[in-house]
Amino acid sequence: MLSKYWKYFMLSAAVINLISIKGFPMAIGALYLPILFKIIKLQINLSKGLVEQVNASTFVKGNQTGIIISVICCILVTIVLFKPLGSFYNSLDGFLGLLISISPITMIIGAILLILTAIGVIQAAKLYFKDVKIVK
Repeated sequence: MLSKYWKYFMLSAAVINLISIKGFPMAIGALYLPILFKIIKLQINLSKGLVEQVNASTFVKGNQTGIIISVICCILVTIVLFKPLGSFYNSLDGFLGLLISISPITMIIGAILLILTAIGVIQAAKLYFKDVKIVK
C-alpha cells in the first residue's frame, strides 16, 4: 500500500520538515530516497555480463539496509544539530519563531513521514524491479 503513495509521503515529509526549520536534514533525506531506483538500475547495468543469473531483488535487498541507515542518520543529524544551533533557533522571532515553537510537533510528524517514505520507496522498488532478471 505504501508503495503507491511514496511520492506523496516524500513531498509531505520534505515540506513538513522544512516548515519545522529544525528538521532540515530530514527534509534533505526524504528527497534523497528516490535515488534508490537509479542505484539499482546502475547495479543491474554494471552486473550484466558479470554474473550468470541474478534477480534484481538481490540488489533491492542489498540497498534496503542503506536506506534504513540513511534514515537513521538523517534523524540523528537533526537531533545533533539542536545543541549548536539552539541559540540561533531561540533568537528567531515573529513567524519563524512561531514555526520554531511548534517544531517539536512538526518534527515528529516529519520523522514519521520520513520513515513511511523509506518503507514506501523500498516497497515500490521491489515492485518495480520484481520481474527484472539479469542473464549473462
